Amino acid sequence: MKKVLFGTTALIAAAAFAGSAQAEKIKLGIGGKQEVWFGFGDVEDNAGETYSSTGMQTDTELYFTGSTTLDNGITVKAVVQMEADQGGGDDADETYITMSGGFGALQLGNRQDVVMNQSWGGSDQGGQDWDEAVGDWSPKPAGADLEFGDTLSYSYYSSDDTSVGYTTPSFFGFSGAASYAANSNDRTKFGDWKTEGGYKDMYAVGLAFNNEFSGIGIHADVGYWNHDGSASTPDRDLIRGAAALSYAGFELGGAYGVWDHEGDDNTIDVWQVGAGYENGPYGLDFNYTNINNELSSDDEDIDHFKVAGKYILGPGINLTASVYHTAYDKDNGDDRDITAGLMGVALSF
Repeated sequence: MKKVLFGTTALIAAAAFAGSAQAEKIKLGIGGKQEVWFGFGDVEDNAGETYSSTGMQTDTELYFTGSTTLDNGITVKAVVQMEADQGGGDDADETYITMSGGFGALQLGNRQDVVMNQSWGGSDQGGQDWDEAVGDWSPKPAGADLEFGDTLSYSYYSSDDTSVGYTTPSFFGFSGAASYAANSNDRTKFGDWKTEGGYKDMYAVGLAFNNEFSGIGIHADVGYWNHDGSASTPDRDLIRGAAALSYAGFELGGAYGVWDHEGDDNTIDVWQVGAGYENGPYGLDFNYTNINNELSSDDEDIDHFKVAGKYILGPGINLTASVYHTAYDKDNGDDRDITAGLMGVALSF
């Protein structure tokens, strides 16, 4: 896999240098998003913790992007996404380069891998991204191993590791993708893998289909991820697939994936279903996810339901609201039920 990807990189780099003398230098433009949410909710569990709460959350990013097309037809694009929230952590979220043309597309840098990019991950015609704002508002009970806000990535792998990825051109709706990352996101240099945690030699391959017949859009994808663990971190792999149909603003889809951790009898099954409808300025969606963590001595389930809606107030200005319920159920631990709502304003520029 590594030899294939590195060979592809070398070929495309050589082609790029072959006809770039007259290309115009890349000039960056600025865009981004600014979102503010207000939420309220109720938490109850069998450990006696019962409380209601309110809170607010922001998500602000600035996007610097630019591209140029070389004389040989290759388009080179630069993307830098900067976190702009107070106390937002990393200064940069995603920083990557794409090179595309008749050969397909090459992605280099810090971004979710190209196999995830072509994977269906829930319906998104409504309000807040359910793997961002809603996830952060579903705190796990004491003794839980998984938390909903951290584990939606178990249905696909989406961390912004430093990686190289290739996506083929589309042939009658079919396209393939492959990616490789030397280290997981928190490791960017050489280290002693006998003592330090994380994953190394991470690769993924996938196939997707997107086409339309008599006005009915059809999507299907299948992918495989493999990560080598270090120190006490076990090796793991993921097999997942998804399918979705769309027609006249309606969408219905589902996905299923299985994570297998080597050596500790730990298997995590995740499945999703989602439906949505969008018509003019209005959008509505429903999503459900179940995460089952099968341990040798304990089982843990997380169920999450969300209904969300949006109204486009103006170009780049959305009013959104959502209601959701998250249920934690663990054989040898505390259960918890969370019912809450979120509303806010989302700007894109």
